[in-house]
Amino acid sequence: MSSQQPRLQTLAQLIPPLTYDMHKGDCGRVAALGGCDEYTGAPYFVASTALRLGTDLAYIICEKDAAPVIKTYSPDIIVNPYLRSTANQPHTGIEEKIAPLLDRLHAVSMGSGLGNDPALHKTVRWAIQAARERGLPLVLDADSLTILGANPELIHGYRGAVLTPNAPEFNRLCKALDLDIAEKSTEEAAQMLALRLGGVTVVRKGKVDVITNGDRVFVCDENGGLRRCGGQGDILSGAVVTFLAWGEKYKSGAWKHKDEIKHDEVTMLAAYAACMLARHASFLAYDECGRSTQSSNILEQVDMAFDNKFDQLLQAVKPSKS
Repeated sequence: MSSQQPRLQTLAQLIPPLTYDMHKGDCGRVAALGGCDEYTGAPYFVASTALRLGTDLAYIICEKDAAPVIKTYSPDIIVNPYLRSTANQPHTGIEEKIAPLLDRLHAVSMGSGLGNDPALHKTVRWAIQAARERGLPLVLDADSLTILGANPELIHGYRGAVLTPNAPEFNRLCKALDLDIAEKSTEEAAQMLALRLGGVTVVRKGKVDVITNGDRVFVCDENGGLRRCGGQGDILSGAVVTFLAWGEKYKSGAWKHKDEIKHDEVTMLAAYAACMLARHASFLAYDECGRSTQSSNILEQVDMAFDNKFDQLLQAVKPSKS
């Protein structure tokens, strides 16, 4: 199957126009579920990317011991210390705390900074099921992919799910699902994985990003930076969850549009738009910082990457300078 790239004009239709009639939440409410005592930066990158792209509210649902650290990173992110590792007792009441928050969200990302603690994985298994029951779009990255390798039924056939594995994660997931990809191209292998999981969207990150739901294939070859520092995948997850949330608002008719995008195309388009922006932000950061580039530098370029790609296409109402 031949690959393709969607038009910028099409992607821009998913972005809510800024007007004086909007209210808090109209541009999306998202959450990053992840973060443990060892990995506190990952969920921050997810949530902060979402805010920098224009999401109104970003939550982090993290392990109790990670929360005090994450709270120091930014006053803009709402941090909920609801997760409990094996070492932290009690483990009761966790689901009752998370469920009402899921009810308020437009999309959720899971796995960034989660770690390998069995108690945390148990909660994420429940959270994936809870999100699916609500029809909530979700991004699955990092340690949540390990959970899927052992429990593929959690997302099988759920078209609202986006998986974002890098090359090693992709290979481990394929092995766990008994997929023989040894003689397959990256595009073919990604399609095989998407089909095995019932048509979920797979973003196979790499030199180019391959985005497929098994039926269609997008290849994002936007120039990126040359650094491969930790945290870049979390920035991508933050961009994906943002466009998924905007896609839900688009489908609900939250603003006037021509309804040119079919609702079953939103997930693939959201994933492509996110890949394009994350790669461009990486390029901008590397152009400025070179070999010293860190994910915090890439995060600082997210808004510029957005403006470079979409500013001229959007007709947002801008405040008067007078």
